[in-house]
Amino acid sequence: MRRHSSGWLLALLGVCLGVCSLVARAAWADGMYCGSRLISVGDTLYQVRSVCGEPDDAQRRVETRTVRRRVRVPCARHQSQGGQCETTVEHSTDVVVDDWTYDLGRQRFIRYLTFLDGRLASVQTGSYGSRDDR
Repeated sequence: MRRHSSGWLLALLGVCLGVCSLVARAAWADGMYCGSRLISVGDTLYQVRSVCGEPDDAQRRVETRTVRRRVRVPCARHQSQGGQCETTVEHSTDVVVDDWTYDLGRQRFIRYLTFLDGRLASVQTGSYGSRDDR
């Protein structure tokens, strides 16, 4: 009987370790470590700068984005007797995009961070860096 319960515990431990590994990978995919601290999608420019320091390169641009959505409107008299019809409405807005680059050294990969309106939206990994290791 003991053999079965220890096997069950080992299986449960394996499942727990697997789940923890997936959670850690998900956090890594949406962020980056600066020293021992993790920055993640949703962090502000200020938070990232205070944890990671100044980026090696920073570019800012403004993009105009258009969003289309369908809305219900009253139908014209000749189309229907008081029913609802749909139309497409467009709304344009300006989005501030900041692109930051961190060259973490020859032994580590370059990280490209993209912020939308001051919030971290994505972290991408490039090739090995070219700076002397930090």
